[in-house]
Amino acid sequence: MKVRCILYILLFWLPMCLTAQDKQESTARLFVGGGFANVMDTYLSPYSYKGFRAQLIIERQYEHTMHRTTIHVSPLENMAGNVYEYDFGVAYGVAHHFPMLKTGAFNIKAGPMEHMYLGCIYNERNGNNPAQAKLSLMLDASALATYDFRLGRKDFQLEYSLDIPFIGLAYSPQFGQSYYEEFVLGNYDHNCVFAHPFNTPSLRQRLVIDFKLKNQGCLYLGYDGELFQTKYNGLRHHSYSHSIIMGIKL
Repeated sequence: MKVRCILYILLFWLPMCLTAQDKQESTARLFVGGGFANVMDTYLSPYSYKGFRAQLIIERQYEHTMHRTTIHVSPLENMAGNVYEYDFGVAYGVAHHFPMLKTGAFNIKAGPMEHMYLGCIYNERNGNNPAQAKLSLMLDASALATYDFRLGRKDFQLEYSLDIPFIGLAYSPQFGQSYYEEFVLGNYDHNCVFAHPFNTPSLRQRLVIDFKLKNQGCLYLGYDGELFQTKYNGLRHHSYSHSIIMGIKL
């Protein structure tokens, strides 16, 4: 219990303390996107469900920190097309990026990112356990690279970001354990899991090109991808998505 409390404090407060020192002017961006999703959760079904993913991303960037909120919803179906599953999630991350390399128009920053996720997967076929809750608190390794260039009379910026989950805590039932057993009967069975790269081999990445407009505005177009995998308590889960995103400067 003491180790768990210390980990909570480190995950919550260290990045927040670093962020609190960043008082520079911020830039807000709004993205909307859509694409392909492939989700499997063996608590609900041993099969993958595929379909469309719609997402909304809100960001606020400071000189050294970035706040990102992502909301997604995915209506999915099995291979036969006769069973539907619905995946919904909300993620919030705070990244603190330290300057690593700057050579002319090329700039690389990297640092820790506190990442919190809350979601749910609902399968319409299951009777006793139709849904699976998703909750995690992770400390990620985050990197951001930008490249400024000019084509004709237009200024552009190419931006690539990469986030890799490192350590944290996640919620997971045991294989065969029902939510009734856990929350009504109080049968706790290692449902708070220590997450690390070996049981959570995952990454999130994004590539965006910034079209600067004459009225000081910006238009963004790019790709957003997630390769998220977990193996907790005898259960396996993956969520793969590939989306085209468009955004504006607020």
